[in-house]
Amino acid sequence: MLSLPIGQVVGALAVVLTLAYLARQVRQANRQDLLSSFQHTYDSINEFLLSTMESAEVADLVVRGRGSCEALSEPERLRFDHFHLVILNIIEAHLFQVDRTTDALEKDYREWARENMEVVVQSYFDFPGTRTLWSTLKPFFEPSIRDFVSQALDPAAASSAVEGQVSGLAP
Repeated sequence: MLSLPIGQVVGALAVVLTLAYLARQVRQANRQDLLSSFQHTYDSINEFLLSTMESAEVADLVVRGRGSCEALSEPERLRFDHFHLVILNIIEAHLFQVDRTTDALEKDYREWARENMEVVVQSYFDFPGTRTLWSTLKPFFEPSIRDFVSQALDPAAASSAVEGQVSGLAP
């Protein structure tokens, strides 16, 4: 039988308990960082919404651009484009957070967050003028964001494309 001095046993136990405590602290710190990151995104969205809500000029510009962005003057078109680029950048940042933090997030939350962003895309881009704008902006975004926005705007076409790819792979 192996005989260890009591001091070594107590020391080993102390090391194990310390490591368990540190692991818990690191998990809590990581979760807090994640929550802070999401809060920052939501703060950005709210700040953007408040700033645009306070301007009747911006509201008028967005409404007219939704009908046809080609009908806007060059300065108006620049503002319209940048308004929607901000929205797309927020969506991209939020989806990046959601997709890259899969271990730390509940599956239900991930699904809700993606569905929420689909509704945001539809709310801002499901108009003739914003669809035209999206077609010009699309190449500037990474493929996963392009696919996400395109699918949110036309779920039937995205499903057909996927089915076509799958059926093309079938023997």
